[in-house]
Amino acid sequence: MALTVVTSPHLHGPPSTPVIMRWVLLATLPGLAVLTWFFGWGTLVNVLSACMIALILEAAALRLRGRPVAPLWSGSIKDGSVLVTAVLLALSVPPHLPWWTLFIGVAFAVLIAKHLYGGLGYNPFNPAMVGYVVLLISFPVQMTAWAPPLELLPSPELQPGLLESLLIHLAPGSYAQDAMTMATPLDVFKHENTLSAAQLWEQDPRFGLLGGRGWEW
Repeated sequence: MALTVVTSPHLHGPPSTPVIMRWVLLATLPGLAVLTWFFGWGTLVNVLSACMIALILEAAALRLRGRPVAPLWSGSIKDGSVLVTAVLLALSVPPHLPWWTLFIGVAFAVLIAKHLYGGLGYNPFNPAMVGYVVLLISFPVQMTAWAPPLELLPSPELQPGLLESLLIHLAPGSYAQDAMTMATPLDVFKHENTLSAAQLWEQDPRFGLLGGRGWEW
């Protein structure tokens, strides 16, 4: 039986932009799962909200620029690039960020950091991280208000459910939640210099078994 011999390269042509963006989105799923497990449904709510906002703003920006909105090629809404921006930004912010704060971050990422520079491939900075920096500088309180992780809650039932997380996102202040915010558990080492590392590890639940109960992952 004769075998067909084909020389390299065996992959003809580079992957298309939509394919690359789908792979990037798939790569974010493990991180999304871990954040949802430790901090509740707030991260998932952020991702869904940011994606909806980003798609609307992307369509509006393309229409204003006279670009096609629907066709499946690079530069259209279907290439998936705006979803990557939205997901990366949503995964970087606190789980129960108010919707209006997230809207500002996504709007700045899509309209300013991406389309003002000419769109996909022309932006000198990562749009998602530009949106993150804008939020961190403009709203430091909201951007540091992280809910306590699952391991620090007295009971798992105290973690907000899906509907409660949605309510927190849409109506900030409507749900009372306890939170602990600090730069890093290493700050405890700095100020508790009278105790040994073993004593701190034993007395403070933030350190846990590896590096911080709830934070160690």
